[in-house]
Amino acid sequence: MLVGDRGRFGIEYELDAVEPEAPAGPRRMSGHIRWWCGGESVGHYHLATSIEDVAVAVGRIAARADGRLHADLMDLPAAELVRVVTDALFTDNERTEEQIDADGRLYWPFFVGPRTESFDPWDVFVVEDQAAARLIWCRIGHPEVREFRLRRGEFDDVLRMFLDGLLFHGR
Repeated sequence: MLVGDRGRFGIEYELDAVEPEAPAGPRRMSGHIRWWCGGESVGHYHLATSIEDVAVAVGRIAARADGRLHADLMDLPAAELVRVVTDALFTDNERTEEQIDADGRLYWPFFVGPRTESFDPWDVFVVEDQAAARLIWCRIGHPEVREFRLRRGEFDDVLRMFLDGLLFHGR
């Protein structure tokens, strides 16, 4: 199933066949998933993964949608935005606990990669202003940073459609 637009931003997933419920617990929703960013596949679709784990991560990402507006970050070149956000979130540079907390509140909304097994090799970012959004992605450890312009709110609309579809089609 594809939610969104493969040429812009979309989420493609396939749920595995339902296994009979085991006596020890509920059935798990497993399958295959990837994101489409500006027509490029992001995620290891060939790997079977827990769609539930991705959905939990997507729910957390969607909950931070209101924090993606930032005019100064919109003006930065894509590679610089990646550096600023990842440094603020992941670099240990002798900041105080208060600075780390403040940086987290400011920068986590822009870091939108699900960080699940299928997506581990990629970092994905979204930043918006009043008129538009920038979807930025890169493979970790590779110098090339890719970017695609979206409508403001388009990324989060697709996330919500994905989550709504799982609720309807899930087990």
